[in-house]
Amino acid sequence: MWTRPWKFPEGFLIGGGLLVVGVLMQIVIGPVNWSLFAFPANVIALGLFLLLIGIMYALRNKVYAFGWMMHYYAAVPALAYALGLTVLMGLTVQTDEGGLPWLSQMLTFWPFVLIYVWMVLIAGLATLNRILHFKVKEIPFIINHLGVFLALTCATLGSADVQELQMTVYDDGQPEWRAVNENEEMVELDLAVELHKFTVEYYQDGTPRRFASDVSVYTKDGGNMSGTLEVNKPLKVNGWKIYQYGYDVARGPHSRYSVLMLVRDPWLPFVYAGIFLMLLGALCLMLFMAPKPVKS
Repeated sequence: MWTRPWKFPEGFLIGGGLLVVGVLMQIVIGPVNWSLFAFPANVIALGLFLLLIGIMYALRNKVYAFGWMMHYYAAVPALAYALGLTVLMGLTVQTDEGGLPWLSQMLTFWPFVLIYVWMVLIAGLATLNRILHFKVKEIPFIINHLGVFLALTCATLGSADVQELQMTVYDDGQPEWRAVNENEEMVELDLAVELHKFTVEYYQDGTPRRFASDVSVYTKDGGNMSGTLEVNKPLKVNGWKIYQYGYDVARGPHSRYSVLMLVRDPWLPFVYAGIFLMLLGALCLMLFMAPKPVKS
């Protein structure tokens, strides 16, 4: 048994233990398979995670570790490990093929995942504790930590529901309802895209400067909208973002088709809401903690 009260050393020991356990899990069962958390599994997982936080909070006076997790002695080491792994991810090329073993696929690397789960668990307990012992001066803390919890949880659990499809549309006047997923499987959508005109502009050296498609988008509920698609200027329809992706390079401006990328992330609004709360909480902390003017 560790000597009580637990402080920073215990926090760093727990984080180090999670790294070791994560490496062992990576060796024994392989990388994290996020596809297993596709809807409705991710919603169930979120419900169970919230239930776990509630149970741990209810037992905080009986299980010393649960009460300690609501203290900054637990939060600071967890944040340090998370930041360290995040910096490592930023310094390592993330790719599905090749690259450094494990480190090039950090989002499926068990030590990375376990540390972030640990940090979110701590944030959830701390937030619940502050909400149930509400004080006006705690509002910035609650907003900030709720944002952290919301952003990280939804970004993680929602990753399995992200869809990225490719659609090829021709200028033959026929709307296209089908697209292809990463497994080359045909997927029928709740919307269709009709290509009216494709254009491409070049630099003087012949390199494409801009290529775009004038399209109409139809939805099964009777909706209809028109617009111009470019690489970084998508149309947003029924939760989908439709991007210009490619064309018949050999024919250039005479291309008879346009390749589109369709992306849908149903959890993204919740992630954005979490980020907004984090920023709002940080702003409130700066305002509330700003030094008061000295009276003369």
